[in-house]
Amino acid sequence: MKEHRIEYLDSMRGLAAVSVVLSHFVLAYRLDLDFRILNYSPLHLIYDGFAAVTFFFVLSGYVLTLSMKNRDQIELTPFYLKRIFRILPAYFFVLFASILLYSFYSVKHTIPDSSPWINSFWNQPLDFKNFIGQIIFIVPENGFAELVFQNWSLFVEMQFSFLIPFLFIIYKKSNFFFFFVFNLILFFFFGVPVYIFHFSLGIILAMSQDYVLPIFTIIKEKYKIILILLTILLYTYRYTLPMYYYYIFREYSLVLSNENLIWILTGFGSFSLLLYSFTSKRLQNVLNLPFFKFIGRISYAIYLTHVIVLIFFVPYFIYYLNSFGIEDSFTVLSLSLIFLLFFTIVFSYFLTNLIEVPIAKFGSSLIKKYNFLRR
Repeated sequence: MKEHRIEYLDSMRGLAAVSVVLSHFVLAYRLDLDFRILNYSPLHLIYDGFAAVTFFFVLSGYVLTLSMKNRDQIELTPFYLKRIFRILPAYFFVLFASILLYSFYSVKHTIPDSSPWINSFWNQPLDFKNFIGQIIFIVPENGFAELVFQNWSLFVEMQFSFLIPFLFIIYKKSNFFFFFVFNLILFFFFGVPVYIFHFSLGIILAMSQDYVLPIFTIIKEKYKIILILLTILLYTYRYTLPMYYYYIFREYSLVLSNENLIWILTGFGSFSLLLYSFTSKRLQNVLNLPFFKFIGRISYAIYLTHVIVLIFFVPYFIYYLNSFGIEDSFTVLSLSLIFLLFFTIVFSYFLTNLIEVPIAKFGSSLIKKYNFLRR
């Protein structure tokens, strides 16, 4: 059975990937310190990398559940193989490309200079043990280089890719209340990471959208502005409310100092954002524009490749600008951001079309053969 692809969701994933790129660029050149008012405003929505990752998780829960929802039975081996062929080949390629470039890497001091944060990832030694660990998403020990520092989220994706079929069955065989309590038990008593709530929100949305969406549509028609503001507030909660109380009063409150609270609220913001996209034809029409669909198709590659461009190539570009006497921060960083986005998109296009898609298709053909041989 061929799965129907909702292209505007791909576009949203693409925009979320771009916001991760922007967030890392901001941190790489500490623009968050230069523009504090902007950083702690709802405009942080544009470059809130943490929120974007949360959106990836909620969307994964939703899309993977849809792929199982209308099937008579869930075949775990094909499901897992499909996820492995989807996630790992492109990651391995970027990891090995990173170690190749790492062997030529040295910190290049420029005007403006890159931050100690971005320099720290590759400006350290790397032994065989810690490199092998990164192949299976293990964060290297302190003092060793981290080649693809966003791989922690891929580890989470892989973990919950294996859990989602079971979470789906539990929800299907029970009800919302039982599923909610089950999530709480896993989180509080078994130490399952907070991200379970994100994937579970995606599962809930996929399983209950037939009656949730009409209710949400009615609410949206009556309270549209309030709903938009609430969605933005929750989605970028980490940077909107902290300006007013979080970093000031958190030492006096166990609730406000709880990092998990931020992840959970951001998850609800992503959930609300998805609901809004499902009920807004105007937003869907924008997201279905060719450029956004293109960004959506290469979104995973964007997420993987941008760090290579940011760490290795951008400093050389800035050094080149400096050699021509161009040192004004606004000019240099504006041109550098364009450089980062352009070459990330170029590299992502080739990674998607030469590695990710062909190997995913190869994996699908193997899965079909596997299913045929089992019959």
